Amino acid sequence: MTDKPFSVNEALRFARHDFLNQLQLIKMNIDLARLEEAKAAIDHYTSEVKAIYELTKLNMPFTSEWLQTANWRFLGFQFNITSHIEIPCNESLDEQIYNVLDQATNLLHNQLDPFVEQQLHIHIISIPSEFRITFEATGQWESIAQEISCEPQVTLTHECKTTKKWRFHIEESKEG
Repeated sequence: MTDKPFSVNEALRFARHDFLNQLQLIKMNIDLARLEEAKAAIDHYTSEVKAIYELTKLNMPFTSEWLQTANWRFLGFQFNITSHIEIPCNESLDEQIYNVLDQATNLLHNQLDPFVEQQLHIHIISIPSEFRITFEATGQWESIAQEISCEPQVTLTHECKTTKKWRFHIEESKEG
């Protein structure tokens, strides 16, 4: 895990590395005459790219950058981002949401069982009637006693927090 921001050069190097790995997987499936698997891989990577492009609609540069680079900084997780974004988010929430995502992922990452596959799914809804980010981790880790620091403009609603699943929602605070 790295805490420092990526330079443009480093981000491009990671992106090219990921792209080459994806191409190699597709090529391997084609070489093995597994055309359905190759098509499925192309569909999977296409949907990942669309989800990343959709993040620009949020108008939240810190959070978008965190979401786009988290898989490079937290290598213990398989990341998945899905979204339904129709409108931009309240831009004043950007740094606070970034802080919550980073704190939660750091807390969890430090407790991971290295012999178990860890999944982290982030789902974003930003529509006129609702703004919510759902953080859902599944895998295996040691108990996490520390809580996430409260941010003034966001509300956290925990659904589940065990040593195998942690699911909570980040929403704009309706108070004050």
